[in-house]
Amino acid sequence: MLHYGYFDDTGIKPESISLGMVEDAQRRYAELLIENIEPENGAVLDVGCGMGGLAEMITSRGMEVEVLTPDRNQIEFIAKSQPGVKSHRCRYEEFVPERKYGTVINSESLQYIKLDDAFRKSGEVLAGGGRWIIADYFRLHGGGISKSAHMLDDFRSKAAENGWVIEVETDITPNILPTLDLVYMYFQRFLIPLKHYGYEKLRYKRPGLFYLSRKLRDSIDRKLEKESASLNPEMFRNEKRYMLFVLRKS
Repeated sequence: MLHYGYFDDTGIKPESISLGMVEDAQRRYAELLIENIEPENGAVLDVGCGMGGLAEMITSRGMEVEVLTPDRNQIEFIAKSQPGVKSHRCRYEEFVPERKYGTVINSESLQYIKLDDAFRKSGEVLAGGGRWIIADYFRLHGGGISKSAHMLDDFRSKAAENGWVIEVETDITPNILPTLDLVYMYFQRFLIPLKHYGYEKLRYKRPGLFYLSRKLRDSIDRKLEKESASLNPEMFRNEKRYMLFVLRKS
């Protein structure tokens, strides 16, 4: 599983986080989603399933799950590692369900789907009384360098417009920030210095190539600046919220 994870200790320092703690946070995140599934409602559809880690945990608890992703490599991996899990290779907006599902899960995948399409498709896919579980980050306003994710107010308003009731709304931002703190620490302490070292070595060893590569280096710098903004924990606190939603069609 590759996602933000969920730390119960929200005050942990990035220097104290071990690989084992990251793995525990990843499992805890998945457990948080699974706790909101109502097994009696029927099968689960994991939208944007990644490499199938969440699906494997759902299956281990005796529930039926199907996975959906447009990524060929992910589908092939799941077919080999979990041959009993039915998979669908397509975008969620284009999915034509052969059945109704008791639960749909969008774990860090809603941000890639237009809200109108997501509400429409989930209404088609879910059985009556089914639950739609969403875990993702949302923007608080239109400013900032990072423009990824939907606006939180837009999501709430469109939910009401499309006849969805938000049964659970939990801000888990403090619980995912330790992961962001850790990644940002490595970004600043290792990746940025490594970039500077590479530039200086190129300037010293190959000054002609250093001059000719100016546009490429500018492009790399802009990309790193954007990535730095998306990883910066303080900017995340100011601009975004990581939310857990559970919705049901009214």
